[in-house]
Amino acid sequence: MFRGMIRRGLVAGCALAVAMGATLAASAEDADSKGLVTTPFEETFTRVAPSRWYISDGWSNGDHQNCTWSRRAIGLAPEGGATLKFLPLANRSMPNLCGEIQTQGWFSYGTFEARVRSGAGAGFNAAFFTYTGPVHDQPHDEIDFEILTKQPDYVWTNRYVSGDEGDEGGRGIDIATPGQEGFHDYAIIWEPDRLRWFVDGKLVREATDHIPTHRMKVYFSLWATETLDRWMGRYETPDEPVEMVVKRFRYTPLGTGCSFDGSILCDLK
Repeated sequence: MFRGMIRRGLVAGCALAVAMGATLAASAEDADSKGLVTTPFEETFTRVAPSRWYISDGWSNGDHQNCTWSRRAIGLAPEGGATLKFLPLANRSMPNLCGEIQTQGWFSYGTFEARVRSGAGAGFNAAFFTYTGPVHDQPHDEIDFEILTKQPDYVWTNRYVSGDEGDEGGRGIDIATPGQEGFHDYAIIWEPDRLRWFVDGKLVREATDHIPTHRMKVYFSLWATETLDRWMGRYETPDEPVEMVVKRFRYTPLGTGCSFDGSILCDLK
């Protein structure tokens, strides 16, 4: 339920971005003439290239979110990778700032892999997900990994088809070590008749019904709440910025096979 509400907020935010002139549907340099990525795609974030990534800036997803998306919250980590930060307000007249990036290109069935280290502290959500919706002239389809930092050795998985999360709904998954203590490999294999979620090479969830069908963009985001505490934990104002690091993102189209060293596809039978 919470996730559907959050995505509807994103639709409003994206609509604002379009009104401000953002080219949300622009093709990535790796995409075909319609913006669909059809070959293996890898991003190691030596920079956040505008040809590949759109940075959310200047709005929030709704009253449940206690921060505003900002370019100031996006950067590069010294050890490599993109940083998405939550920057607590300096005073009550200034908003908290938080970070989100989304691909310029579109993606269909295939394998999505990200190496991520989350931040720490209750009330935060570090997310890796695919999404499309009415702002793109499509129904709301979505596939999620959400690291709820109130319980850092726990990750939330979900999917939506036309705005409906289905009878099974979201499911929390325990992981071996806390998300902020090192990088974890999160993978989604999206096929027409099956969805699989993996953490560090281990299958943690599988679904064979209620499968999204529409092409989607890929998002990474870090945000906080002061209202969804039953789901995300009671927010505690951090003493310093909270940081999510995305070391790498990879996409392999369906049927392509092992394309990158260390890919989940290289080990699957």
